Amino acid sequence: MVKIKFISNSLSKKHSCGMFHPESAQRIEVIEEWLHSQKDDQISYDILDQSASKDDILVTHSSDHYRLIERSQGQTGYFYFDGDTAANNYTFEAACQAVAVGKKAIWESDSNTSIFALVRPPGHHATRTSPGGFCIFNNIAIATELALVQKKFQRIAIIDFDQHFGNGTAYIHEENPNILYFSTHADPRVSYPGCGFVEEIGEGEGRGYNVPVPLGYRASEADLQVAFEELIQPIIYQFKPEFLAISAGFDAYERDPIGILGVTVDGFSVIGKYIKQIASELEIPFAHFLEGGYNIHSLPTLVSSYITPFIQDQEKTSPNISLEPSGQTIATVNQSKKLLDDFWQL
Repeated sequence: MVKIKFISNSLSKKHSCGMFHPESAQRIEVIEEWLHSQKDDQISYDILDQSASKDDILVTHSSDHYRLIERSQGQTGYFYFDGDTAANNYTFEAACQAVAVGKKAIWESDSNTSIFALVRPPGHHATRTSPGGFCIFNNIAIATELALVQKKFQRIAIIDFDQHFGNGTAYIHEENPNILYFSTHADPRVSYPGCGFVEEIGEGEGRGYNVPVPLGYRASEADLQVAFEELIQPIIYQFKPEFLAISAGFDAYERDPIGILGVTVDGFSVIGKYIKQIASELEIPFAHFLEGGYNIHSLPTLVSSYITPFIQDQEKTSPNISLEPSGQTIATVNQSKKLLDDFWQL
């Protein structure tokens, strides 16, 4: 059992990609309202008014990327990077703050408290050289890279359960054997960003350390169970990370307006149980980074379901799931095992 400390960046609700955009300030507002209503001592909430340094951001992103975001300051209206991703006058500073919260999440999470970086803009689609997919700077990639460079940890694992493949995170770290990246996401043939196929297992020295698990239409927690038990847990126990970072994307929800997966409300508790099992087995701290999730009405319920296993003292048992995994998921996991056979015992 651990405490969950939510930390938001002070300008999180000022950043905007435009009117009626799904990645809106309402995402933070509804979670914040839920947090203020909580009486549980295991949950707390704070707001950080601090920005990451340019040097911190450049550990992962190019100078051109940084300057591009910086130039959005002082713009009238919206500054568009692509059809989905834009900035307003607050975006640069909000993004720098989001990076600072992410760094704090890894530096200050411990065996008693796990920090949830409740930040906007999100990050896992931002590549070394460009923003995209609603993301500006890659909060989780920067924080994990800094933790290695500054010798806070030697090995870090990332689990990304967003509906969309975290292409930025995966490709930033694809040659790094000290960062193990897992992603469960919708089939890239029918979902943004169009990559994250099972064959994309890393490059060079990092080959075998990227584990994409694409899932079929309406895949549920039963499919995630197969991914965790057949791939994620066996590999992560062999890797023995010193820290676990989670890209928490709630757009895998069955009623998400831009998602195609079928994870139920209870399914997010299943994800939380597996993450708790892993962290407990390895006796390591862990932190969470908000990514997607666009059903405004349900978002607080999904977050609550996800964190419940962490704040309650429950037995270390595998989740009981009545649903059945799809044949596509089983085939994908079996294919992944063959591709990873040279790197891990599966």
